[in-house]
Amino acid sequence: MDWVVFAFLAPILWSVCNVIDKFLLEKRIRNPISYQIIITLFNTISIIIILLIAPISTNVHGFLLGMITGLLGVIAVIFYNKSMIYEEASRVVPLAYLSSIVVLILAYIFLGEFFNFEKYLGVIFIFIGGGLISYKKTKKKWYFSSAVKFILISAFLWGVSSVISKYTLGFIDFFTLTLWQLLGYLIFGPLFLLSYRVRISFLKDIRKFNKKIIILMIMNTLIYLIAVLAFLYATANGMISLVYAIASTQPFFIFIYMLIVTKLAPKIVKERIDKSTISLKIMAILLIVLGSWLTVF
Repeated sequence: MDWVVFAFLAPILWSVCNVIDKFLLEKRIRNPISYQIIITLFNTISIIIILLIAPISTNVHGFLLGMITGLLGVIAVIFYNKSMIYEEASRVVPLAYLSSIVVLILAYIFLGEFFNFEKYLGVIFIFIGGGLISYKKTKKKWYFSSAVKFILISAFLWGVSSVISKYTLGFIDFFTLTLWQLLGYLIFGPLFLLSYRVRISFLKDIRKFNKKIIILMIMNTLIYLIAVLAFLYATANGMISLVYAIASTQPFFIFIYMLIVTKLAPKIVKERIDKSTISLKIMAILLIVLGSWLTVF
């Protein structure tokens, strides 16, 4: 059962990446496509590390599927970046776990993981929690966050990618899959530079770089790599639905991290921490996590 430890390690580390993403997207790089391309280039570090520490399978089928998940990841990250620009991280991350519904449905169709009453109940809880976390209040009225549509696209793509990854891990190891995914990012990500507008924006964002931003990007890259390897190791050794349910604890970690950062260093990132907002977020996160766990049993 050591895979359970790795399953929990992934959301703990991904939440750190979420905080770094939020800071850089809000304070430094406002273009979601530029940020995705920059992340892709820094992922070269991860590719080199994997090539140095692990033997790589040359299975063609695994290579193609890994590249497909890489392409899905590129598109998903762009929409995730866009939602991070316009919304609080502690709202974006829980909404991303609506992807567990996609995982549940696809795992049933393609991997033979079955439905029961608890799974249906879990889906209902996830939907309710997603609705609550995306609901915001001003002095005059309640309204849905404008970032919902972006993160829902990301959630769908991540869900599809997770099930493909589970299938692929049946015949290649998680180091190889991670390498092919990162290579997919490296190939497909920069293709956006074919657009003149994207190139201009990208060059402007690159000029903003300094030592602090570079250090943050390297940290983010390495932390993300460890989290992905932990998640894929858990996926390779446990049921994808159970691993995904454990990973759904990520909203708790990002919620705690953002509270701490808002309190101690509000100039880095800041979120609303009034009682009504915190109560709503806690209730929504509990429903999403509970719903994700119910889809397992």
